[in-house]
Amino acid sequence: MKLETRQIPLNGTKVRYLYGGRGKPLLFLHGWPAQPPTYRHALELLAEHFTVYAPYMFDMKCSSIGGVAGSVRTLAKKLGITKAAVVGISFGGAVAGLISHDKKLVSKLVLINTAGVPRQASFAKMLANLVRSSLLMLARGKVSHFFHRYASSAAFMAGMGHSGRRKLFREIRASTKTHCCYLFQKIPVETAIIWCSKDDVFPATAAEVLNKMIRNSKLAIVDGDHYWPFHKPKHFAETIVAHVK
Repeated sequence: MKLETRQIPLNGTKVRYLYGGRGKPLLFLHGWPAQPPTYRHALELLAEHFTVYAPYMFDMKCSSIGGVAGSVRTLAKKLGITKAAVVGISFGGAVAGLISHDKKLVSKLVLINTAGVPRQASFAKMLANLVRSSLLMLARGKVSHFFHRYASSAAFMAGMGHSGRRKLFREIRASTKTHCCYLFQKIPVETAIIWCSKDDVFPATAAEVLNKMIRNSKLAIVDGDHYWPFHKPKHFAETIVAHVK
């Protein structure tokens, strides 16, 4: 099911979001430095089961993860989103952890390879993984995925001239060096934790720590790496459906 790009004024700026589908609302929070179109194939498959909202979080021009979370809540309120399944991947998982306390907005939480736990890869290794996985996209003919991924990265880096963007980037880096318990403490909603067995950015052992920390949670380990949704969008979408339906 095709998604359309919409735009909404928010806190003095304009924020884009992908929208489409039918059924229960699903709010998808993307990773860093990706933007929603990078996940388009998986989101279109999810739209066959849910009404999907996927905001471009870096359009929000926030200088902290907490600021992004606040803007996401404001966007959801303006769009009339309530009782949604909130799916956060990597950076988006950290944001999702913060908004999970809004019981009016969040009915179920899905955390996928989430930031906020110590990473095991250096930024140099993460960059190497990014290049390798992108070349694999091209080899498989996923040209649009490749384009959107690098367009997202270029757009994020282009904003590094602003102090707010640099501050956000420093906080993202800090949140991947230590276990930021404040992101996940006392989450009040049912939570599914999905982790890839071959994730060499955030180790699978971190998922076990999260599962113990979040009272009402269930853990599922799947075959894949940190870039799982780009390479196996169908499996990614099916896994989310199975944990939300």
